[in-house]
Amino acid sequence: MAMYDKQYKFTNVVDMLLSNPLGRPESKPLCIDGVTGETITLNNLRHLVGAFHAGLRRFGLKQGDTICLYTPNNINMAPIYLGTMSAGITVSPANTSYVSTELEHQLRVSEAKILIAHPVNLDNALEAAAVVGIPRSNIFSIVRDPKQRAPCYRDVFIDFTQPELPPVKMTHDQSVNTVAYLCFSSGTTGRSKAVMTSHYNVISMVMELDNFIGIFSDPSEQKVSLAVIPLYHFSGISTFFNMGIPAGATTIFLDKYSIPAMCEAIQTFKITTLPAAPPILIHLVNRAEVDKYDLSSLESISSGSAPISPSVITRCAEKFNSFVYQGYGMTETTPIITIQSPENAKPDSIGSVIPCMMHKIIDSEGREVELGQPGELCVRGPNVMLGYKGDPEATANAIDKDNWLHTGDIVTKDKDGNLYIVDRIKELIKYKGFQVAPVELETVLIQCPFVADAGVIGIDDESQGTEVPLAYVTLPENLKGQESTLGSKIRAWVDERVANHKRLRGGVRFINEIPKSPAGKILRKNMKDIYKQQQKELGERASKL
Repeated sequence: MAMYDKQYKFTNVVDMLLSNPLGRPESKPLCIDGVTGETITLNNLRHLVGAFHAGLRRFGLKQGDTICLYTPNNINMAPIYLGTMSAGITVSPANTSYVSTELEHQLRVSEAKILIAHPVNLDNALEAAAVVGIPRSNIFSIVRDPKQRAPCYRDVFIDFTQPELPPVKMTHDQSVNTVAYLCFSSGTTGRSKAVMTSHYNVISMVMELDNFIGIFSDPSEQKVSLAVIPLYHFSGISTFFNMGIPAGATTIFLDKYSIPAMCEAIQTFKITTLPAAPPILIHLVNRAEVDKYDLSSLESISSGSAPISPSVITRCAEKFNSFVYQGYGMTETTPIITIQSPENAKPDSIGSVIPCMMHKIIDSEGREVELGQPGELCVRGPNVMLGYKGDPEATANAIDKDNWLHTGDIVTKDKDGNLYIVDRIKELIKYKGFQVAPVELETVLIQCPFVADAGVIGIDDESQGTEVPLAYVTLPENLKGQESTLGSKIRAWVDERVANHKRLRGGVRFINEIPKSPAGKILRKNMKDIYKQQQKELGERASKL
């Protein structure tokens, strides 16, 4: 396809990742465990990657095979990811919140030959592997398991007495068609799908992004990043591995997210760059305990994966005197589509489309809309996935005959090229023929002084024969216990600020926590399940009266 025609000086992504374009010292720490202090330098990483590649070959794996990784953030992920791709083998990271049946699905679709898990996930890993037929001898722990349920991968694959192997050589066509990452999409529109991301996809994204924003432009810049977003998610992979390693950034790894742990790490390691999901930024500006820490080292903060209130962006920028980058993308686009530049940033925008991508905004009939009008965003470029593994029907539904990827997101564009998310097509609420965007109502709700967080779904109102918006909200700590009086106040507050057809006719309900994915996306399906269960319980109580 024409979008894959441009050639780069790298074909194996690991050659690019370890190219050290800024000439950093080989002794520079790249990965530091934020708890134990264990460190991997650039020189360490080169040798670990070469040794792991050789170990995979000794074990019998070949190009085209797949390894599944099922672990929270850990510094050993760096040599495993890079060593696997160096060998022309695919790495398929699994969501650590998966139960065994969900992991079974990933193992089946990915056709993984080896499973490397963290001790906290090993029971699920062993159960799922047994069901799909992965032998016990092919299951390993990423660190030494206190219960000795599986050997540590280093004890089996890393042998520095044996020759290390360099990244396999690839032609341009092989780079285009060899899968580097097999990440699974969130599955909010169906069961999770295996996104095939090629070596070429990653190389083109990094090289073109460098041309756009200068990832490798300043040799004197010393970035220290904090990995609190999960590294099985492509936003984490892209930030810390695909861009962080070649830029020579030092990454501090935390396996669990909490406000105290994050703030302690920022203070201790003088973090300069904080990639974060929206819930983290909300905590940073709302939680009083944050003020106990010295976070003055922060220079830039980035937010993606889900929309966030412009007021939170503004408050965060003011509180930490840092520019807050917003971006937008999908696993299917490796993963970036848009990014903000400081010169043209608007708090409510997701930025402009990166130069290597073509884009169009279309209506329901496939016609391009006029400037400023909402429509579905479609993109095309060298970073668009090869497709969904084993699912040609889903691939055809996502990528049309002209190679346009249909994002399923409704956006508008202003005269400066900035895009604004309106909502997802399948999440729009239809109230008497009017479209109501849950995200728009959520943006209003989280500005309400009585609301800490919020999620909106559409529910059926049989009396009117239409859908109506229902809000689930969490209360700030100082207002908990006042639910009986605050529901009507929140609804009135919102109804005063939105058009008539957007009012919360489904009401306001209280919940301890808004269900979200690890990447920060609101799980509306989960909220609808909660609503159905509540309605069932109300019906049962009524029948007993």
